[in-house]
Amino acid sequence: MVDAITDKHCAEGITVYPAAKPTAILAFEARIGFPLPDDFRAFYEYCNGFCCEEDWFIMTELEEITQFKHGMGDNCFIFSEYLTYCDGWGLRRTDAGQYEIFNMSYPEITMTHSLVTFLEYFLAGNVFDPGGLYDWQETLGIP
Repeated sequence: MVDAITDKHCAEGITVYPAAKPTAILAFEARIGFPLPDDFRAFYEYCNGFCCEEDWFIMTELEEITQFKHGMGDNCFIFSEYLTYCDGWGLRRTDAGQYEIFNMSYPEITMTHSLVTFLEYFLAGNVFDPGGLYDWQETLGIP
């Protein structure tokens, strides 16, 4: 998935950060208080996030998430944003142990339980284009 996103955005510009070290992933999990879901762990083992010049869309590095308090809450953290936190998406772990991805402006609405699904929508239409994140959010009732 990251390779496909990289190929799509290479002309506009994309920076893919090197994989997070296993110790960094473990330290991050200790800081947030729960283990990452398998797809998030696989993502950070492959790369420690990326930044696309188009829409200034960022899959945030683990260190940046923990560095800024606005990126974390009880059982959740913001893992992706655009335009320097103009909007963002987070992951939370429910009391039942289920993982949910949400838009930070409408945290009560679960978008998906899968990082792969989230990235598929970004790959299809970036943030604003048809088939992209905002188009998907509209179908979910997120203004």
